[in-house]
Amino acid sequence: MRWLVVALALGAGCSKKASTPPDAGGAPAPVVQRPIKRSTDLRSVLLLIYPEYRGTNLRTANARLTRTLSGERDWDALTHALFAKNKVVERPDDGGVAGTFDLFQLRVAKTASGAVGTIEIPIDGETLGRLYTNPASLSSAQLGLWLPREGVTITGDVFDFDLEYDAVSENRGAFLTRQLVDLLLTNAQWTVDGALPAGWGEAPPDGGRGAVPDEFRVSLTGVVDGAKIVVSRAGRRVTVRYTLVTFEP
Repeated sequence: MRWLVVALALGAGCSKKASTPPDAGGAPAPVVQRPIKRSTDLRSVLLLIYPEYRGTNLRTANARLTRTLSGERDWDALTHALFAKNKVVERPDDGGVAGTFDLFQLRVAKTASGAVGTIEIPIDGETLGRLYTNPASLSSAQLGLWLPREGVTITGDVFDFDLEYDAVSENRGAFLTRQLVDLLLTNAQWTVDGALPAGWGEAPPDGGRGAVPDEFRVSLTGVVDGAKIVVSRAGRRVTVRYTLVTFEP
């Protein structure tokens, strides 16, 4: 996984900052409103939203960081220079500057108020298996190192991880989606947005999973960080999407 090795190397040089000693004077330091920064990593999210893959056939999976930038800049020239520095191979794109590096797909496009940059990793079955077992997983913060960040105004970063799979049977699809929601709710770190869908059965008293509708959509919110997980099922087809705001100014 060349992209993981390079990203970890990039992150190593940016992980430490000099500390500032506290003010020894008598007056309390003024309260400074600091940006909100959060981070997660691909392996942790994968284990959270796809804890059981037996009896499934993965269709698509993608991890993505989207950065919103503001201000009047020559975003095309800035992106060309950034891509050249990181050895990103540019590719044709309408309305922006795009490129690839190993599995990374990058794009920066101008908007009315600035620009939007994205870095995405399409994940196939082989990459998925490596993410499950690799202890040094790629973080959302490391993904951000590939997008414009120096001398620019960042107004927001959002990390999302979505996947879609077919269960081998409708019963398997029902079991896996019920299992996923139950696991999220039992650790008290997630809450359901609104009520559970009609047809969401009680769990049997002697163990096992309760029934779920043939088609449904459940949205959950993380208690600590406000992350979102949306689980959808239509027969054997299951989609799961995880979203976390990783930077707020």
